[in-house]
Amino acid sequence: MGARFDHLVVAVDDLDGAAARWRAAGLAAEHGGVHPVGTVNVLVRGPQAAYVELIAAGSDESNPWQDRVRAARGPISWAVAVDDVDVAHAALLGAGFEPGPVRDGSRTTPAGEVVTWRMCDVGPGPYDGSLPFLIQWTSPMAPGPADGPVVEHVALAPPDPERVADLLLALGLEPSTHWPRRVFLDAADVRVTLLPAGEPVGRSAWSMSWEQDDEPVATLTLRTASGDLSHLALDGVAVLAWPDRRSLAASVLQPSAGAASAVERAQAWVESVVDAGLGTARDVDVVWADDGVGIDVVRSVRLDGPDGTQPVTVVTCWHPLDHHGVAVVGVGDPVEVLERQPTIGEPSVAEQVASLDDAFALVLSGGVYVVRDGDRSVVRHFNGRSSSGRFAEGEQERWLDDAAAGRRTDGVVRGEPWL
Repeated sequence: MGARFDHLVVAVDDLDGAAARWRAAGLAAEHGGVHPVGTVNVLVRGPQAAYVELIAAGSDESNPWQDRVRAARGPISWAVAVDDVDVAHAALLGAGFEPGPVRDGSRTTPAGEVVTWRMCDVGPGPYDGSLPFLIQWTSPMAPGPADGPVVEHVALAPPDPERVADLLLALGLEPSTHWPRRVFLDAADVRVTLLPAGEPVGRSAWSMSWEQDDEPVATLTLRTASGDLSHLALDGVAVLAWPDRRSLAASVLQPSAGAASAVERAQAWVESVVDAGLGTARDVDVVWADDGVGIDVVRSVRLDGPDGTQPVTVVTCWHPLDHHGVAVVGVGDPVEVLERQPTIGEPSVAEQVASLDDAFALVLSGGVYVVRDGDRSVVRHFNGRSSSGRFAEGEQERWLDDAAAGRRTDGVVRGEPWL
């Protein structure tokens, strides 16, 4: 059914005031228009499909939709987009739900254009807080601003998470191996978490949470092009906004198409750099800076760029245990490993591709990559750093800061930007 998280509905009193708050936080917020029932909205969105809808009553008229919005504040509902709402409606009936009839919906934009969709409520009324509603776009919106926020993860605390889990499974969302009825990945690679998540099944697994006393009704993780990391509370939504590769100049080289594997994506990056005339590629025998890499090399390709840049080596390997393909991105000579995909934990291909895209955008943007002293090393990553060996508190950050400021040169791998 291609089901995916579509948007979070957030009721506000003053629409212009709410839009100003989100914009002040660096999150693009555009007036979306007016619904036939009288509600008005502002859309917080970027180039991807998922978004946040700030909604308010547009008049004193009384009807179920305006009355619901007028009486509420904060997150009140959310939508799941499907390719065919009639098929999804039937699937929910088969799963024991009682969705309402499918009806047409529309909105007139400030430019006078009409955006249309088909939808059905799953809960007992409009903007129900216990179950999402379904939407099938029939004349979809154009993409939002290229530098607008991208929804990466949404966490919700419904009254009955088990019931919502049943619904998401019936619509075909992929459950996590570790939280099979709490964490889902949709068709657009947005992660949906139902709180409380509970304990993971099997081995330990990573999760992200909002650290506060009261569990929020909704938590959003947004990727932004600003380069800033922020924790915000906006109209009842806990928002973690962090930079993505759009903040780096080298992101313009990102291959346009996806890939069936990490190895294919790494090869596509090599081709992109060469096609742009920024570097040359040649096969080499890889020499690792760290003897503990532990992978069987199939092929290693070295990219040499403009003067002052560090060479980038892309290595195709076989994993020694199950012999699946592994892509390694390294920098310098000998080669320091910056990224390796897939990693432990069975990440999806989309997650592998995203990690490789981050690594290539970072390595081609220059700066300090690695600081090494004997068996200890600190590696800079797009959104942080990793280290090997024992360090005192704060020592890893000092290594990177000293290398960036030129106070430390021994064991430092750094280079100029390729662009």
